[in-house]
Amino acid sequence: MPVRELVAGLLRSVPEPAVRTGAYVVDPPFFGAGDVGRVAVCGVVNELAASGAEPRRLTLGIVLEAGLPMPLVRRLTDSVRRAADEAGVEIAAVDTRVVRAGEADRVFVTATALGVRPPGPPLDQRNIRPGDRLLVTGPLGGHAAHLLSLRHELGYEHLVPSDCAPLSGLLAPVLPHLRHARAVTEGGLARVLRSCAAGLRLTLRVDEAALPVQYEARIALGALGIDPLEAACAGCLCLFVPEERTAMVLSALHAHPYGRQAAVIGEVTADRTGEVQLRGADGGARPLGPPDAHAPVRLH
Repeated sequence: MPVRELVAGLLRSVPEPAVRTGAYVVDPPFFGAGDVGRVAVCGVVNELAASGAEPRRLTLGIVLEAGLPMPLVRRLTDSVRRAADEAGVEIAAVDTRVVRAGEADRVFVTATALGVRPPGPPLDQRNIRPGDRLLVTGPLGGHAAHLLSLRHELGYEHLVPSDCAPLSGLLAPVLPHLRHARAVTEGGLARVLRSCAAGLRLTLRVDEAALPVQYEARIALGALGIDPLEAACAGCLCLFVPEERTAMVLSALHAHPYGRQAAVIGEVTADRTGEVQLRGADGGARPLGPPDAHAPVRLH
């Protein structure tokens, strides 16, 4: 074999490095069973996993306000460690800074996840084909409903838990069977769907009745004029799956604790509109409109 072909073959067999980074400011920074530290770890791990990579290591930068009670500092550090352990990633480095009271809204966290992308075709929206099915790995809007209920004292936070969770373990078994994957974060599922439809110049048809939304989350978001489709999640992925592999992928997701409420929500059609169409219970379809400039509230 010529040396050039041998080297090319070796390079193709070497995992490609991958990285994702994010800065997180959460209001409130401590909530229910979570906090800004868990949000940061899960956020970058999920973004990296959705790119098709295996998260391996994590670095963190934490900015604390002077005077933050030590029990909250311990809660934050313990939460970061537990989230990293759950995600199966090693914390390689942490840097901490303290600023004057009032300069950091109690605590800011930046996180960077490093991993490797296995050999083979990457997950990419250009892989999506007409007939592919759209799946979500869990309920929509729970994270937004929980935080906004706390922020606005609506009283639903005890009924609607945040969905914040690391999803690399959920995604790993089904990665070879996916066309594309996206983490559902700020802007909600609607932002993911609009982006993919516009980039592909295809039509994404979504069954409204199939969207998994907890009743209390819908009520809490409705009180603030927010559509669950536009609401942020912290532990949900949108997957594009070939039709013939949908049942197998869905079964694998249901077998994982964080995928028990995974659902098929729609399909990709060949209509070259670049739109997202919502199909109601009566069978009629309407286009998903542009994002409401006032409704989606930034959480991170």
